[in-house]
Formats: sequence, structure tokens, C-alpha cells
Amino acid sequence: MPRKVRPTRELTPAEYQALGAFRHQIRLFLHFSEQAAKAEDLEPQQHQMLLAIRACGGPFAPTVGTLAENLLIRHHSAVGLLDRLAEQGLVERVKSLVDGRQVSVSLTPKGETKLRRLSGAHREELRRAGPVLVAALASLLRQGERHKAPGAAERD
Repeated sequence: MPRKVRPTRELTPAEYQALGAFRHQIRLFLHFSEQAAKAEDLEPQQHQMLLAIRACGGPFAPTVGTLAENLLIRHHSAVGLLDRLAEQGLVERVKSLVDGRQVSVSLTPKGETKLRRLSGAHREELRRAGPVLVAALASLLRQGERHKAPGAAERD
């Protein structure tokens, strides 16, 4: 469920510029990510699913429900994504021996290889573009601090 936007003071032109610059840097990274996924014959959400499967730490493979929560999508949407990834031989499902309703998901060796290539490319892109993204965020935060209303720190 989306968070409600709280009313706030009007932003200054510098704050709008800083916010715009930050959003632009995020969009550039997301565009890179989308293109990298497509170069691997994946849709961006499929790449996100592979990463979520690999990133979910712990001793057990994540469940479909956990992955849906992680990607902020509905359970049936996660199932559809997983169906397409399974058709490509990138993931496999295993029913729980304890609770047959629960299904855990893991990457296949082919899925691991594809994700490794994508993650390496993303790491390199972040090394290249990260400093600009961080600078844009720092500028945005500095602008916000300069114009914070007196007493706002106590309310936050």
C-alpha cells in the first residue's frame, strides 16, 4: 500500500533542481539495468526476480510469497514471473516436505550464470555512475537540511 504524502513546506528552486538531478541519475541507472536485462534475453522484472532469489539470505530458499513481498508484487504475478523463468531453465521450484502448500525457489546453474553476468555489469556501472548518483543524493539532502523548518527534527 502506498504511503500517504504528508503536506510540507514549498520546495525552493534549488531543492527542485536537486530532486530532479537525483531522479535523473536513478532513471539513468534503471535504464542501464533494463538494457542489460534485455541483452540477456530477460525482462527487467525477470532480472529483479533472479536477484531477489539470490539475495534472500538464510539457510532456506525463499518461498514464492517471500519473493512477491520482496518485489512488491502480488503472489500471482510472482508465480507468472517464475513460470517464465522456469520455462527458460533459470529457476526451479521445490515443494516443502513439511507443508506441501509452500514452494521454495532456487536458481539453476544456468540462472546463476546469467545473474552473475548481469550483477557484474551492474557493479561496474555503479562504480562508474555511483559517484554522480551519490553526489546528487548528497546535494538533495543538503538542500533539504538548509531549508528544514525550525523544530522539524523533534517532529520527525
